Amino acid sequence: MLVQDLSVALEAVSAAAEPWVGSAWREVPTFMLFFGLLFLVSFVLWYYVVGVDRRKAAVLASCVISTVHGSLVALGGYEQLLNWPSFQVDMRNTLQQKLLNEFSLGYMVADMLFFLLPFTPDDVVFMIHHSISAIYLVGCLLNGYGAIGCIMMFFLGEVTSPLFNVFSVSKELRHRYKAAQVVFDYTSPLFTVAFVGVRSIISLPVVTWFVYTVWFRAKLIPTPWRIIMGSCVALGMVASQIWSYRLLRGYLKRRRRVGQLAQAVDGKKVE
Repeated sequence: MLVQDLSVALEAVSAAAEPWVGSAWREVPTFMLFFGLLFLVSFVLWYYVVGVDRRKAAVLASCVISTVHGSLVALGGYEQLLNWPSFQVDMRNTLQQKLLNEFSLGYMVADMLFFLLPFTPDDVVFMIHHSISAIYLVGCLLNGYGAIGCIMMFFLGEVTSPLFNVFSVSKELRHRYKAAQVVFDYTSPLFTVAFVGVRSIISLPVVTWFVYTVWFRAKLIPTPWRIIMGSCVALGMVASQIWSYRLLRGYLKRRRRVGQLAQAVDGKKVE
């Protein structure tokens, strides 16, 4: 698992952090540092080398760390889900499952901290989604149970992440480079279908089953945390539907604009 390989490479940092944060969270500062450095290096490259403004550089740097997180979590999550012996959502965390949860928590915290900077864009839904995801991760790590359920949710959420970030980067750069506009035109319908299909069609019955199971059947997780964790997943699903709506609205708006421009051009040709 690539996340485990990364953890081994950064073991010295985790060992130094453990006396301060405890064994349950020993990898979280390491992964926060990893994503923080990746964000800063990406920001510098986008701002000073490519030459975009600070806001765009922050968005593009966030896309870089999101791509790394989403790709590794999807791959690692796929491996774990293949070996899931049952659909017990409150099974005891294994070392690899705990590591994936710490990896995601480190990413969430680092990304939220950078989006609190004064020159980064405001996105309330984004911050709420990251916050409730972080709370769920904390619950899994604190109690020692339920990481596999969290991995399943992250797999569903992150499987479209690489395509999402190609779409986002091309969207930010399309007025600067013609190639970015071409990439955006191709990825816009693909990502719209993929995101809405996964988040609003496939995930809806899965998340409904999952929330019910966490609330009423996950007896190994303390009741207060069951309520909190199930509510976090439900709220995350609401945020996903808001994103689906925004995505569809934006895509249809662009399609209408293209159609109107085509009609205007055809009208001039007739004249």
